[in-house]
Amino acid sequence: MSLPKYLLWFIGGFTVFFGLTFVFMPHYFFEMYTGGKFPTTSAAIDVRSTYGGFSLGMGLFLFWCSKNNIRAGLTAALLALACIIPARILGLLVDGSPNNNMFLFLGLEVVSLLAVLLALRKK
Repeated sequence: MSLPKYLLWFIGGFTVFFGLTFVFMPHYFFEMYTGGKFPTTSAAIDVRSTYGGFSLGMGLFLFWCSKNNIRAGLTAALLALACIIPARILGLLVDGSPNNNMFLFLGLEVVSLLAVLLALRKK
C-alpha cells in the first residue's frame, strides 16, 4: 500500500473512531479529553452531532477517497488540519490553562499535517 493510501486509512480510521466515541458516549469522552462537563443538554447534543457526526462522516469520506480519489482525500485532510491547528493554537493562547490532552492533540495534528504534505508531494 502506498504512503498516501495508508495515510488516508490511518487518518480516516482515527477520525471514524473519534466520531463514534462522541456519537455514542459524548459525556464520557468530553470529560476525559477536556476535564469538563456539558453545561446544558443542548451542548451535549451539539457536541454529539458536530464532534461525532461530522468526524464520522469525514472519516468515511477519507476511506472512500482511499479507493476512489486519493488526492481529494489528502486535500480534505490538509484543509481540515490547516484549520484545526491554528484554531487550537488560538485557544491555547487566548483561553490558557489547557490540560495535557490539548498539547497531545496539537502534536498529533501537526505530525499528521506534515505527513499529509509529504504524501501530497508523492501523489
